[in-house]
Amino acid sequence: MTDCSNEKIPRDGASAAYVRDVMVTRPKTLPASATVGELRELFKNPHVETALLIDGPRFAGAIDKHALPDEVPAAAHASTYAQAEHATTTPDAPMSEALAQLDETGGRRLVVLADDGVTLRGLLCLDSKRTGFCVETS
Repeated sequence: MTDCSNEKIPRDGASAAYVRDVMVTRPKTLPASATVGELRELFKNPHVETALLIDGPRFAGAIDKHALPDEVPAAAHASTYAQAEHATTTPDAPMSEALAQLDETGGRRLVVLADDGVTLRGLLCLDSKRTGFCVETS
């Protein structure tokens, strides 16, 4: 499993912060109208584990790399395979709550939405060893 190559915030150091202090604010996204071929192209980047589909600023769904069946044709609509009910949090949530949510589900990604519950704000990305969070580089 490939890990992020960006700087990391250690899990222990993040536990006292807020999600906004740790999240990636410019996650890789595709328009809600994207095809499976475009999705596969995005997944060629070994650091992209979850693709976020958006409709303008609105979160339209998420697709985990390993949840996309190999036999799906490239021209198919990616949104068919998206989960609109992906695990989410808000920027103002304490990281202790986000960590508890990740530990409970065993997941490594939380979609960060504004308080309106639909506007994408970022992505919280726990590394494969679950020891730190990948952060953006300038």
